[in-house]
Amino acid sequence: MVTKSIPELRLRPQKSATLLTFTLAVHAGAMGMVLFLPLEFWLQFLVLLAVAVSLLQATRTHLLRSSDSAIKSAQWDSAGEWTLFLANGDEPAAQLKASSYLQPWLVVLNFSTSRFRRHTLILLPDAIDPERLRRLRVRLRLLGNKDIA
Repeated sequence: MVTKSIPELRLRPQKSATLLTFTLAVHAGAMGMVLFLPLEFWLQFLVLLAVAVSLLQATRTHLLRSSDSAIKSAQWDSAGEWTLFLANGDEPAAQLKASSYLQPWLVVLNFSTSRFRRHTLILLPDAIDPERLRRLRVRLRLLGNKDIA
């Protein structure tokens, strides 16, 4: 009997100009909309501050990958187990969640490393080798979580 070995898949995303553009556009749009809301000045200021904090957090986590919980790389081994390599040096085992999103132009991998710890890896075509991204999508469809659409 012949058994096929599934090779491990290591994902090392780079900086993405597309994700940067989208992140800036969404946050700038939100800030612009707040200015047109009929709110007191101090309330507008608080909402603008919240949007600015969100922009900073998204930039550190998904664009620069410098926050402690940012995923620097992820590995899907031949046994089907995920390991995340975080910016703080931790290497937790992770489970891929059914809330992950899979399309040719966007892959969002949601992971759980413990009961209360969640991590997200956003992959766009300009952030990772196209062949590796294609292999990831094929492997997810064939072997991954069946709930991922």
